[in-house]
Amino acid sequence: MAKLPLAQLPELLNKLDQYNEEGERRSEITRAALTFALLTWVRTKELRFAKKHEFEDLDGNSPLWRIGPDRMKMHREHIVPLSMQAASLAKEMIACSQSDYVFPGQKRGVPLSENTMIYGLYRLGYHGRQTVHGFRGLASTWANEQLVEVGQPPMWIRKYHEDWVELQLAHSEENEVRGAYNAAEYLAPRRAMLQDWANFLDAMRGKTDNVAILRAA
Repeated sequence: MAKLPLAQLPELLNKLDQYNEEGERRSEITRAALTFALLTWVRTKELRFAKKHEFEDLDGNSPLWRIGPDRMKMHREHIVPLSMQAASLAKEMIACSQSDYVFPGQKRGVPLSENTMIYGLYRLGYHGRQTVHGFRGLASTWANEQLVEVGQPPMWIRKYHEDWVELQLAHSEENEVRGAYNAAEYLAPRRAMLQDWANFLDAMRGKTDNVAILRAA
């Protein structure tokens, strides 16, 4: 799926923040849906059908989103820990929506249409360059490239374990034996990873002066 180099992400984010289409409310919903997809690494179908009751502790320290197995590619419940930015956006959309859907469609009682988000990217000038599914690739590339220095003599290791990244992407466990015994959700480290990602996106937007976050790219 088409995805930009991380170096071009600031331009996309700033265009997205200024996104406008006919009808102010439609622009807000499209912009929010695209932003939420980028923050959470979920698939389009998983986001479009998000309902209010699936969200927990949005005002607390451990906000999360429970996606039922019927909406998941692997037919297993997917628990998405939310960064502060994602929780705030979910809370805002839930408060504004007059539907059970967090991201409502144009007709009452229906979710966001299948093509709304991808057409939004087209309007921003990213046809053939960036897809909604490609957000997952952007996030995965970022996470897999983050390293930390440890030990004496110093050595570099991954900052985010591959299991955390793959679980956040809701990928299947290719090793059936390992998958059968690895039922851990890794909520705490995944939450920290997504919070780092959300902070990184804010840095790319220029919403923070934290140079260390920018250097992490």
